[in-house]
Amino acid sequence: MFLSKLIVSFAAALTTSAPAWADEPPPQTIPASSWTTAFSWTDPEITESSGMYASAVHAGVVWTVNDGEGPVRLFAAGPDGRTRAVVTLAGVTGVDTEALGGAVDEDGVSWIYVGDIGGTPKPRPDGILVHRFAEPGSLVTQTVPSTTYRLVYPDGQHDAETLLVEPSTRHLYVVTKSDQGGDLYSAPLTLSEDRPNPLTHVMKIPHVVDDGFISAKGAVFLRGYNKIRVWDKLGGKVSWIIDVPQQPQGEGLALSADGSALLISSEHPSTPVYRLGLPEQLRAEPPWASRMTARWMWIAGGGGGLALVLIVGVLLVALRRRGKGPAR
Repeated sequence: MFLSKLIVSFAAALTTSAPAWADEPPPQTIPASSWTTAFSWTDPEITESSGMYASAVHAGVVWTVNDGEGPVRLFAAGPDGRTRAVVTLAGVTGVDTEALGGAVDEDGVSWIYVGDIGGTPKPRPDGILVHRFAEPGSLVTQTVPSTTYRLVYPDGQHDAETLLVEPSTRHLYVVTKSDQGGDLYSAPLTLSEDRPNPLTHVMKIPHVVDDGFISAKGAVFLRGYNKIRVWDKLGGKVSWIIDVPQQPQGEGLALSADGSALLISSEHPSTPVYRLGLPEQLRAEPPWASRMTARWMWIAGGGGGLALVLIVGVLLVALRRRGKGPAR
């Protein structure tokens, strides 16, 4: 009798005292059918698009880079997929270039980060490399200088294809890749050009990840071959799952410059780049949007932006005075 009562009491406790996580709603989902074709790469030199970044300077332009070793070249493609310019990093030879990211600083300079972070085909006991350069103001084929940072794992070598750039602080993160999932590592907030920068392990990622980014809201988008998972924050929980169209070796993911849509690419040449308009909850205007307005007013004035502002100010004062008219 006593045992029966104990079992009943225990069963009641299970039904009335569910753990906190049991109340969490499941991730919201977006089907693969929601994607549309944006364009296809038309340049035969884009053979293995393995990273994308939507330009913060040139409207509708998307940067991409080929997977692999050799000279590091970035292709700037317009909305029609046609290459507008090719930018080569001066004196840089990639070991296994895999990823792109970017952010705009407090002065309005758009920085692009190139992740030479892959683990093939050569061992990398000395760490991985991230190159940073200022996005050119003119879309012309050119060679540009860059700054290189060496990052070193605390626990040996890894393969990686994902470089995350926090939009406000430009803090860098790397997500490793393996068949068992991956791990998220954090670089120092202040990076040194002169010595290796130690990476710090943050958390395990129980999924295969081949690209990603951090939005202005702090959400973390991580792409696999079949799905994009959206964490509400670093170290948080998965709040959205976005199915992606079938792509052969799909390894590119970017956020549109205005934060309203996703773009995904494949490593196979001449394949479509797909676009997905994001629901309102996932949209995030980049923090540089308002800062860039003032910057482009100056540039549009050809160095005479201050004079333009002064002229506008004088006209406004004159109009206000005129509008007052005589006292009545």
